Amino acid sequence: MSLLENKLELMEESQRMAAEIEVLRKENAELRQRLNIYETAADGANDGLWDWDFQNNRPFVSRPWKAMLGIAEDAEVDMNGLWESLLHPEDHKEATEAFHSFIEGDLNDYRQEFRMKHADGSYRWILSKAKAVRDMEGKAIRISGSHTDITDRKLAADALQFSEEKYRSIFENSLVGMFRTNFKTGEIVESNEKFWEILGVKKADGLSTLDFYKSPKDRDYVVGLVKDSGKAENIELEIKRADGELIWVNFSIKHYKKEDILETIILDITETKNNLLELQKVNFELDSFVYHASHDLRSPLRSILGLIDLYRLEDTPQVREQCIERIEGSVKRLDDLVMELLSISRNDRINDPHVEVNMMVEVNNSISSYYNATNTEGLEIKAKIYQPVALKTDATRVRIILNNIISNAIKYRSFHKENSLIDIEVRVNDKEAVISIEDNGEGIEESKLPHIFDMFYRATEKSVGSGLGLYIVKKVADKLNAKIDVTSEEWEGTTFKITIPNSLHIEE
Repeated sequence: MSLLENKLELMEESQRMAAEIEVLRKENAELRQRLNIYETAADGANDGLWDWDFQNNRPFVSRPWKAMLGIAEDAEVDMNGLWESLLHPEDHKEATEAFHSFIEGDLNDYRQEFRMKHADGSYRWILSKAKAVRDMEGKAIRISGSHTDITDRKLAADALQFSEEKYRSIFENSLVGMFRTNFKTGEIVESNEKFWEILGVKKADGLSTLDFYKSPKDRDYVVGLVKDSGKAENIELEIKRADGELIWVNFSIKHYKKEDILETIILDITETKNNLLELQKVNFELDSFVYHASHDLRSPLRSILGLIDLYRLEDTPQVREQCIERIEGSVKRLDDLVMELLSISRNDRINDPHVEVNMMVEVNNSISSYYNATNTEGLEIKAKIYQPVALKTDATRVRIILNNIISNAIKYRSFHKENSLIDIEVRVNDKEAVISIEDNGEGIEESKLPHIFDMFYRATEKSVGSGLGLYIVKKVADKLNAKIDVTSEEWEGTTFKITIPNSLHIEE
């Protein structure tokens, strides 16, 4: 080859190399421009972008990535060391294991939430996402990803969860019943345990509030209130439990029209209502007591005052003696009334300890106390006592019951009959004492039987007492948890049956 040809070949090679260099220069300029655009875009993004070139070990993070954690813009970032050092201790293991599994190719996608430490010492919740570029063997040679600060969202979600958990806890553990129902059908769609406890039924699907209204009229009343104002507050109503028992409840309802749902809070006020009714009854009895007691106390006093005036005016010894006898009778009636009033007071205030009671002795004492106090001609009293075991109870209250019923049987015996009979039978066992007192006296009119235990009630015009005797018997029996049954037929006789619990084997 000639020298000229060599020169020409070298010139062609030089031109070719110059052209290739120009192409590379242009490509480098384009890459530099694209990198500037990428960095500018990364710096302007809300998310923190990062890139890690494993082949050259060149990490890149955007300015928002650094700002997200309070890192200075000019600070050098070691992706491996820095990232792991900033992880929250509770999140470190899970986050690093997931990232290394992604690098190794065990995970196709990388998406993790973890906390990273900010420069001010606080922790920020980060959502990290990444994609990997892998070689032919599947080895990661480059990873690019983003960090998004989700702290506010996470805190809001935690607050919402806490609020929901708090509401659910209040809902489930509330001392009042809470439930939601379909307004049109009454079907129960959600409820707490207290609601089912109030209704006395286990939680079940398909039940409706229609099953628990006392009557359709009551539901129409409630529905009318809700339709008018969208709510009903502090409504008191009787409803049916699952076993048919009627209970009083107080409830408030709110209608959510969009869902057509009724949200209800319900409270069992049966005990409160019963206490109120009992208080009203007590107040009525107190008014009646004051009226009758004052009348019955004044009556013998006025009689005594009249007899004293008569005594002063009379000089005849016989008349004066009669005045004294009548005054004495009035004083005795007054004393009996005071004793009865004291019995009522004592019964409400005092609970004597239970002792063993000999029913033979108690029955004989009661008969003896009243047998000679009135005309007992033609009267026959029989007593049968079966007491194979001890009876342990309140002796004073047993005496009050025996004295009142036996004295009434003697007092109101039938004088027109040839023989007046009183049969007393007592049977005692481990559980109870059953006392039966039967007479063939005047009896009690059927219409008056329901009232014989009322305060100051007199079942016969012949009654000379205060009308407190049987009232006291009932009050005393209630204190003993005793049961009283009465059967009577006018002009034929009356039978009282008293069943008193035996506390022999009960520890006091």
